[in-house]
Order: sequence, then structure tokens, then C-alpha cells
Amino acid sequence: MVHVAIVGTGDLAYGLAHLFAIHNSALTGNSLEVTKPNLGKEGLFHDTNVPLADFDDALVRADILILAIPSHGLEKFIFANNGRLKNKILVDVTNGGEDLHSVLGKTSIRWVKAFDDIGAVDIMLHKSVSKRKIPTKMCSNFTEDLKVVKGFAENSLGFQVKSVPFEQYHIFANHQSKLGQEWVSSTFTMIGVFAVTMAYNIYRHPIEKGYPWRQFPLFVMNKSICWTALWGFAIAQIPGMLARMSNAYYRDTLLEKSKWLKGWLAIRKHLGLISLWFLVVHIFMSCLMFSIAYYDRFFEDKDDPKSRMTSNGESSFMFGAFSAGLYLVMGIASLPSVAENMTRAQWDFVYGPVAWFALWMGTAHVMCQGIDVTWQKGPWRSAGYMPPITLVSTVFPIAVIALKFFQVLFVWCMDYRARGKKQYFSTSDASVSVEEQL
Repeated sequence: MVHVAIVGTGDLAYGLAHLFAIHNSALTGNSLEVTKPNLGKEGLFHDTNVPLADFDDALVRADILILAIPSHGLEKFIFANNGRLKNKILVDVTNGGEDLHSVLGKTSIRWVKAFDDIGAVDIMLHKSVSKRKIPTKMCSNFTEDLKVVKGFAENSLGFQVKSVPFEQYHIFANHQSKLGQEWVSSTFTMIGVFAVTMAYNIYRHPIEKGYPWRQFPLFVMNKSICWTALWGFAIAQIPGMLARMSNAYYRDTLLEKSKWLKGWLAIRKHLGLISLWFLVVHIFMSCLMFSIAYYDRFFEDKDDPKSRMTSNGESSFMFGAFSAGLYLVMGIASLPSVAENMTRAQWDFVYGPVAWFALWMGTAHVMCQGIDVTWQKGPWRSAGYMPPITLVSTVFPIAVIALKFFQVLFVWCMDYRARGKKQYFSTSDASVSVEEQL
């Protein structure tokens, strides 16, 4: 049985009080009240049935103080109430700026870092009939106090709490205030790819071929959007192949994977999602301007508005539709609520054969727009001897697909070699044991 007081009356205080109202049972013996200095108000805290309390009285009763106040006010609060905080457990909910770990230093005041990874609006909307508990993390160098706060959060607030070792505190405390290295790295990678495609695109079309600049925002840029999406999906496939070949070759050693490879593996999901954004934008742009006026090469009769598409055109958009559909499935499967309910076999299937099939069809979508249309017009003097984007953009994903075939063959050979060695050594051991018996 613990008495808890929330210091502060903002959204987070409201959310925690709401959770207490719908999850706490009288059998726990726990109590909660909301207060702040100079509150000057009595009654209930909004619609939560959690009472408002005088600050001085709440401070005396409380075993746990949840400091739902801005980070810049922590030091002032500690200084003003230092003598009354003995034997209290302070809960720090701040994100960024000052925190209790830095403010308290090596003092004897006990504290726990908690509730900094939840959204106030999310917990205010949480319902008692929800099947899932709210996941959260806590950290402290006061182990017993961490257990007390964890027990209150689980029994009275409906949280599912994970305790983070104090050695990881700095990573834990700063996690919510940063974008994340994976997102930063993948974003800059895709920006770099987009910059390269735009440079080639601008030089070939508006500059060399004389496309009017008024067509740049949609018709010209759409080419780079598609190119970037295709290359992004291809780049995301490479680290998995390298890791598989490394595992096959160094299977009997303790050699650790290179730092750059582990970093590349970590951003596969992020690369895929950013590439999916480019793909969706490409679909929207293409639909907005899809007509004979823009895509006359895909129609049998350029002068007939009722003309049907050529076999190249129909094949291209068939492959594109299949590829986009599969990438949307992969994007949905990356959602935590979906991913955590997938089996290992399902995961391997979606991000294995499905991913490669999607890349192959995406590449075929672009190739069908160039084969027998622009590829045979080389050396493309009117474009400054620059090959069409339908050709240049497919070289890299074709190379990645070829690397996949090599990886499968390489791993098979390494497995065959390992099985041969295992059989040889098992036979040798058997021969030695027979000789020893004789």
C-alpha cells in the first residue's frame, strides 16, 4: 500500500489520474492525489475522481511524488522543498533538459526515472476495456524504490513495465528527445540518392533535351521520385545478403560483424519506409498526369484519345501495381501491432521472397517503359549522350538481384563444405575410438 501524489496539473497529470481511476482497485490499498504549490482549489481533478489536495498536506502523506512539472523547474522545486523530501521516492517524468539524476547528484534523495516515454493524449484516451497494457520503461540506481514505483504502475495504472539497468541510463534518458540515429542515417542516405537522381534528371531533360521548366515540378521530378524509390528498396536488401554470406563463411569463428554492417542492418526498416514514401508520391504524381499528352509512348495511336495501351504500357503498369501492392504489405507488416503477432516463418516470408519479388517487379515496371521505346535510340545525341533514366535506374537493382543469386549459391557452397568437414571429422573420431579399443 503506497500513497502517491502527482505534483502538477497538466496533461500528463490528467492522463495518470485517468489511468488510476480506471485501473486501480480498492484491494491494492493504493491512493493517489493531485497537488501543486499554491493550488488554492479543492474537489476532484477533472472527471477522474482523484482528489485535489493541499500541497503541504500531500507532501506529508505521500510515499511517492510524481513530479509532472517542466524540467527547468526541477532544481527550484528540490531547493524549495529539500528538507521535506527525505524518505520520499521522487519520480522524474521529464524529457530533455535537466533531470533528477543531474540535479540531485550524489545526494541521498531517492528517485526513479519513469513515464517519460508515454504520450499524455494516448493515456487520456486509454479505456478500461482495452485488452493491451500500456508498455513503458523505468530506470533508477535505487533498486528497491524502482520496484515500489513499478508495482504501483502495474497494479494501479495498468502499465506493463520494463526495468532498464542503471548502466544504460544516459541512453534511456535521452532516447525520447532524439530522432534516432537510424532515422537520421537512412534519411541522409535517401536524400543523397535523391540528389544524385535529380542532378542526372535535370541535366538530361531540361538542359540537354530542352524540356520546359514548367514541367519540372511534376513530369520531370516524378522520374527522380521513382528512381529514388527503386534504389532505396534495392539498398535496403544489400546488408541482409552480406550478413548471410558473412555468417556462412565465418560460421565456426567468433568474428564479430563489422560496425558499418551492423549499422546498415539497423536501418533497413527505415530505408524501406522512406522508399515507400517515395513510391506513394510517385503513384500519386503518375495518376495525376496519366494521359496520352504525357505518356503517348504507351498508347497504340497517339492521335486517338480512345486509344488502348501498348503491350509495353500494360506490362509496365501491371508490374508496377503488383510491386506497389507488395511494398504496401511490407510497410503494414512493419507496424509494431502487426509485427509482434507475426511468426518467424511469416516474417521470413514477407521480408524474404515477397521483398525480392517486389523488387524484381518494380525493376520490370521501369524496364518495360524503356525496352523498345527509348533504349534502342542510343547513343542518345539529343540528350547529350546520356542514357535514359529507364536504363540507368535499373542497372543497380539488377546488380542487387544478381548479387542475391550469388549469395544463395555462396551460402549453399559453404553449407555443403561445412557438412563435408563435419562428416570427415566424425569419421576420423570413430576410427580413433576403434584403434584405442584395439
